[in-house]
Formats: sequence, C-alpha cells, structure tokens
Amino acid sequence: MTLMVTDDFAEVLGLLLGDGCLSRYLYSGKITFAIAFTASPSEYGYYERFVKPTIQETFGIGGSLYLRSDNTARYHIVSARVASVLVAMGIPIGRKHDASIPQCVLECGRVIPFIRGLYHAEGSIYRRYSKRYKGHARVYDYLLTIQIRMKLRALMGQIREELIKLGILTNRLTESNGVYTLRITRQDMVRRIMEIIKPRYKVVPHPANL
Repeated sequence: MTLMVTDDFAEVLGLLLGDGCLSRYLYSGKITFAIAFTASPSEYGYYERFVKPTIQETFGIGGSLYLRSDNTARYHIVSARVASVLVAMGIPIGRKHDASIPQCVLECGRVIPFIRGLYHAEGSIYRRYSKRYKGHARVYDYLLTIQIRMKLRALMGQIREELIKLGILTNRLTESNGVYTLRITRQDMVRRIMEIIKPRYKVVPHPANL
C-alpha cells in the first residue's frame, strides 16, 4: 500500500512512537495485529477530534476510543493492513527498545508535525524553580523549560539534531537509568519551538498564570 504522509499523519506517527504500541498476538487461533495508544483522560478530546479522524481519513478505519477504569484513555485499532504499513515505515512491533524518525517522514519534509506529535506524547513545559537552602520553599519565576523524555536513544538523538537544524538550541542530551532527557531552557528558544511546532496543547502558560 502506497501512502502519502500528510502533516496530520506525521503527527500521529510521532504520537505513536511516544504513547503508542504496535503488537502482534494470537487470538482465537489467529495472528492478530493491534495498534494501541494510552494517554491521560485529559487528552481524550485530542484523540477524539484529531487522532481518530486522522486514522479514519488515512486508512478508512476508525478503531475504538474509550476511557478505562485505570483512569487512562485508550485508542485501539485492530488491523493487519494498518500494521503492515506501519511496520514498512519502521515502526517496531512489541516493546520499543529503540526507534528512529521514519524515513518517509524525513523524505517528505514532515519532521515538524512529527516532532509535534512526539512532544504531545513525551514532552512537557514547566516553570523552572529553585530551592536556595534546606527548608526553603521552592521559588517559582517566569523562566520556562521544555522537556522531552523517553527511552529511545536513537530517536532522541535525531530529534535534537532536527531541532538544531530548525535553529532551536537545546541542552545536551542526558541519560539516567536508561531514560534520555532533552531540555530547552533558553527563553528565546522556548518561544521559537512553540512558534515552529505549534502544539495543540502543552503550550506556553499565560503570563497571568505564572
């Protein structure tokens, strides 16, 4: 199946490598392929209004979106056809030990929406804080930090390289217990990445809320 990678689908691919999983299992004697996304209940609207419609438009299949009893939102698609396309793009089956930006995303120039999807899945923006001495209350200021954390080393290295190509200077990539962390702490760079990737949520807080 030849598939044109749109901006919307590139965003979903980034989301998949963060919050999703492609699996293969035996069910009723048959090999079954499933794609599942697990997210916070607060992200249900994002999946309902954007992710599910994008999958429907791309593959002609909607899947199931629901809230689970463990206080998570789950989006689930059972389709060997969808799975075969994703595998051909380089999405790993099963537990993700590492991954890369799909070559098709690089070739068609859809890196920015891909990063947007990955940021939605594994990124955060928060106010920097300090603690001057033991017992001192944390002091929040107007300085913001953007952070992306995940275990996929090659992917994180690529994301840093692509951000630098976009003129976004980041801190160095760090690792702790197999988790890689990329931070952006320069305030002009925080503003720049928000202007470039245009996240649908996890945006810069309004000054009145700082």
